[in-house]
Amino acid sequence: MLRLPDRYNNAMNLKETYQPRRIAFHELYEASDWQLKIYTILHQAKTLDEPLINAAKQTALEFLPQPASTQDYYGVGFVSVHQGRSYDFVTVAYWCYDTELRHQTYMRPSSSSYELEALTASELSSDVWDLRVLAFERDAWLRTILNANTPDKQAYLNERLNELE
Repeated sequence: MLRLPDRYNNAMNLKETYQPRRIAFHELYEASDWQLKIYTILHQAKTLDEPLINAAKQTALEFLPQPASTQDYYGVGFVSVHQGRSYDFVTVAYWCYDTELRHQTYMRPSSSSYELEALTASELSSDVWDLRVLAFERDAWLRTILNANTPDKQAYLNERLNELE
């Protein structure tokens, strides 16, 4: 077995250790024939920023296709508003073509701004807290739509993630 020199074994200098964050279902938002689960993810030092949630809703409506329900689009999805340690991110996601989750991530450029800027493919990333929401929503879609005897959109909307500290 190849053994790396010690300088490579300790190359991971973490800036912070993992700390759970409050991940909570906030509301079911219905607009323009879309039904979206709104989630919040909060760093321990942050308090819920309602104007940011409102900006996320507006941004979602600008991103989502119209009409909301077609043969390929189902008019359901979710928005996560992540108030992180250094930056705030919003992810807008919707289900289509049976098994696809289309999504776009936005970043708030400063804590005093409510303009959300779309991240490009070269900037996209998801952290462990955002991935928790994505994984939950994937599993909810499998349970209530793809693996259900009868696909049940309302059952999907009723499945909600809450992991409170």
